[in-house]
Amino acid sequence: MTRKISFLSLLAILLISFSSCKNDVVTAGSAVLSGEDSLVVRADTFSLTSALVRGKAIAVTPDSFMLGELDSKYGHLHADVLTQLACPLGFEYPENAELDSVCIFLYYRTYYGDGSTPLAIHAYAMDRATFNYNEPLPSDTAISTYCSLDDSTRLLVRPAIVTADAYTDSTYLSANEEYIPTIVLKLKDEWARRLFAANDYSSQEAFNKLFGGIYLTTEFGGSTLLNVIDINMAIYYHFTYMRAGVDTVVEKDMKGFYANREVRQLNRYMWQESDLEALEKNTDTTFIISPAHIYTQLSFPMAQMQSVIADAVGGRRPYVNRAHLTLPVLNYYDGLDADRTRDDWAQPAQNMLLIRKSDLERFFNDEIQLSDSIAMYATLQSVTDTLDITTYSYEFDLSTLLTKQLREQQYTTLDMLLVPVTITTSTTSSSYTITDVSYNQALSATEIFSAQHPLYQLELEVVYSGF
Repeated sequence: MTRKISFLSLLAILLISFSSCKNDVVTAGSAVLSGEDSLVVRADTFSLTSALVRGKAIAVTPDSFMLGELDSKYGHLHADVLTQLACPLGFEYPENAELDSVCIFLYYRTYYGDGSTPLAIHAYAMDRATFNYNEPLPSDTAISTYCSLDDSTRLLVRPAIVTADAYTDSTYLSANEEYIPTIVLKLKDEWARRLFAANDYSSQEAFNKLFGGIYLTTEFGGSTLLNVIDINMAIYYHFTYMRAGVDTVVEKDMKGFYANREVRQLNRYMWQESDLEALEKNTDTTFIISPAHIYTQLSFPMAQMQSVIADAVGGRRPYVNRAHLTLPVLNYYDGLDADRTRDDWAQPAQNMLLIRKSDLERFFNDEIQLSDSIAMYATLQSVTDTLDITTYSYEFDLSTLLTKQLREQQYTTLDMLLVPVTITTSTTSSSYTITDVSYNQALSATEIFSAQHPLYQLELEVVYSGF
């Protein structure tokens, strides 16, 4: 059974490991060719600095939605949702159709926080504007742009009080053979009648003018975040027809409106500014938190590196053969600790991007390709020793990027950010391809040693050559 490693044990192992690595560093060059064509090989270790950074909100297309609030040792996160609904193009109600009701459905598989604490859900109509399909929607978009939050825009008679663990409705998905907890929000009669009357389904644009979309938000403190996997609305109605010219038959039906890829959605995240100040007080460790856009900046001393390497290679063309950066992860939860508290709501990110700070917005907004000269990613790795103690880390190879930087000499200090990401791949019998790298929208919190730690040294060993 894997035992959960203590902080002191992990630190001792890391210090022994790094000490052993230093003893093995090759610092002597070798001349394998004569004169000006000689090949020089050296190894040096450079100290890095670290800092906590609040990044700008990134425009993303959500594939699921977080809804609610959560307090933790990492701060207070509030998440709400703005979404359009896809109309049934070309649909027409039967001639004598009569309205029964209109309901919004929220489906969730999981949640974060306390599943026994009530959560109040509010729903409003987007009355001021609706989304342009092609416009970027950062996760901190102002609600006031799209919603007045006037009483007349309230879609529910009263807030829906729900409890994540004790749900009252569920929906059976035959494809997965499971029941999905479902929240049903019944709209006020006046809004139901308005939506039933807004039956211009000739185009999505025409429908958006009649009903711009829905804003969902919550209250009741900071105990629960729902991971909503789907949102839709249904208009229930009935109509009559004559059967065989004798019997009057009442037929009940519904028409669905879905928050899907045909329309725009926005999952907004609000992270309190004071939370960053609280995290900065912990100087021994640093953090990477999503979806709060809390990153760790690692700064590489390029001027020093260029000077040392230039002196060593003596005017030869520099090449970085190896630049391996290992970042131990301090807060991985193995599921065995019965005393784990709600404060430990988030695991470290499965995939971590290390990217030049100057390229961050361009990378996500313009969807540029992953390149070792700009950014590289690492997957959370685990190693179990002979004592059955498991440690976790991210490992990056910076050799290509540093070779480029040394030759271009662009930076005195190269600032790079650690950013949690989601990796999408395509696998065939003969190849493995990364098809997408996107900002991680799920909850994650990663803790690593900072450069200010009194015992741990945040260093990069560089093996380089000149030819």
